[in-house]
Amino acid sequence: MAQERIRFVTYNVENLFDCVDDSLTQDEEFLPTTLRRWTPTRYWRKLHDVARTLSTIGADRAPDIVALCEVENDSVLHDLTRRSALRSVRYEYLMTSSLDPRGIDVALLYKPTTFRPFAHESLRLPAGELSEASTVRDVLRVSGCLVTGDTLDIFVCHLPSRLNGRQSARLRHGVASLMRSAIDSLSAVRAVPRIVVMGDFNDLSTSHALSPLIMHDGLVCITSDLSGSYRYKGKWEQIDHLYLSPALIDITHNLHLSPSGAWVADEESLTEPEPLYGGRRPKRTYHGMRYHGGTSDHLPVCFDLQFSWGDY
Repeated sequence: MAQERIRFVTYNVENLFDCVDDSLTQDEEFLPTTLRRWTPTRYWRKLHDVARTLSTIGADRAPDIVALCEVENDSVLHDLTRRSALRSVRYEYLMTSSLDPRGIDVALLYKPTTFRPFAHESLRLPAGELSEASTVRDVLRVSGCLVTGDTLDIFVCHLPSRLNGRQSARLRHGVASLMRSAIDSLSAVRAVPRIVVMGDFNDLSTSHALSPLIMHDGLVCITSDLSGSYRYKGKWEQIDHLYLSPALIDITHNLHLSPSGAWVADEESLTEPEPLYGGRRPKRTYHGMRYHGGTSDHLPVCFDLQFSWGDY
């Protein structure tokens, strides 16, 4: 019996800002007249590079569901889905509107022919629960119906960076606990919980900060053994993760993780030689304040759910 697949991608697209000043956020560095010289030409080049990358990941067709991190606003997503090579895919999208000082958020692109949302919300770490909680990016939760008829709950997150050591780790643990609570609530009302958590976690899957996600027979991280989607000081790290609920791992269910598992899309066009440490690294858009012209400092991470129509 022929197998069908639903392809998922999570991708941190490294500061996908437009060129317009937002008076409510600290986006001034990404303007044509400031030090980075973020011009419309550079903006559109990056948009088209992201679109081409996603199209290539799809092989014979574009991915069905895409989680994006570091997107500024609705206008950026409109340009990406309606004014780039992705316009023929007819993606719809949902995104957060966080309190992040720079105004960067997370978003979910989806094909309405594959996934139809019926509920969505932003999950926000309560202010005062932890110091600096008010600056933590929201988590996007989307519940919808797949083409198979199954209900799927998706969480898209971009956890705090590791710049502030233990404080940042506490914030990441707080967001993981926030998602854990929402997952427990969904599991209590779903006959068969089918849950995907995806995004940039800024941490290894083995860290204590992310432990709430796998507690109490919880989610399974399918990216733990990957070679890495981000490179820091010559070392590859896997900090972009995919977590699935047990039902999506169980091959006795018709809808389940493909035997190929998760993989990093490391096409040569997305990487470049690294002079200092050797090997290759993601070709990023900026090195510090210097424009470099690459697509992102992260590589996309992907997986497929497979199913057979005959069992539906």
